[in-house]
Amino acid sequence: MKKEEIRKEFFKLRVRHHSYNQCRKILLSQFGFETSKRTLQRWSKRINETEWDLCDESTKPKTIHYKITPEIEKRVIGIRNKTGFGQDKIKDYVDISHWSINKILRKDNLTNPNPNRKKRIKYIRWQRKHPNSLWQMDVSDQKIADKYCFAVIDDCSRYCLGLTDLNIVTTSIITKILDELGRVHGYPREILTDNGNVFGLRSKHSKFDRWCTRRGIKHIRTAIHSPTTTGKIERFFQTLGNELKFCRNHQEFRMRYNHFRPHTSLNHLSPSQVYFRG
Repeated sequence: MKKEEIRKEFFKLRVRHHSYNQCRKILLSQFGFETSKRTLQRWSKRINETEWDLCDESTKPKTIHYKITPEIEKRVIGIRNKTGFGQDKIKDYVDISHWSINKILRKDNLTNPNPNRKKRIKYIRWQRKHPNSLWQMDVSDQKIADKYCFAVIDDCSRYCLGLTDLNIVTTSIITKILDELGRVHGYPREILTDNGNVFGLRSKHSKFDRWCTRRGIKHIRTAIHSPTTTGKIERFFQTLGNELKFCRNHQEFRMRYNHFRPHTSLNHLSPSQVYFRG
């Protein structure tokens, strides 16, 4: 006889006002089920305080530790060599913990620990709620095929709207690129840049600021020596430097970054999923 059926018979006896000791003796004589008075009291308390279905709880552990097989290890290494992803993004493709992934990467010397890494200073994380509310942009110090790299990303979704290699960087060239992006995606409400020369330095009447005013865009500048304000575009350039070698060119990188690369800050969605979800 199943245990839940024994419990059902016990509660029938309790309804008939049998004591716990009487119930214990009846269950033993009629069903051969031996139990203690304390167990029966615990059953009564549970049925009164919870919505109990009279079944035992599952003994399955909450966390299952899977053994790292050679096949799993080979898959992790293959993803790492093909994409350059770290442990958090590889976890989206392999059903093991990020600790196990990190263990595999360290075993094969595929991690890049920084021995001089210092404790990060606390800062306030911020993010716009809607796409095209704010664009961040910058010209990278690193070059692509000996050319300057100009990138524009959406603050809300991290979607890379434009990634352009340039022989020279001028305000006219930058605004022409932004006009092309505006015709495709619409213009943003605000633009965030550093105090670079092409963005008008600190002047509010520069050529770039006049371009923004004519298009109804508010130009926001970072404080001097405050790179964390434009942290998203800086992080984008860091990712570009780390993962461009896994792509044939910078436009293939942009495609992968926007549509296939899960983003930790977006709950592992891709930027395109957030930008185009409406």
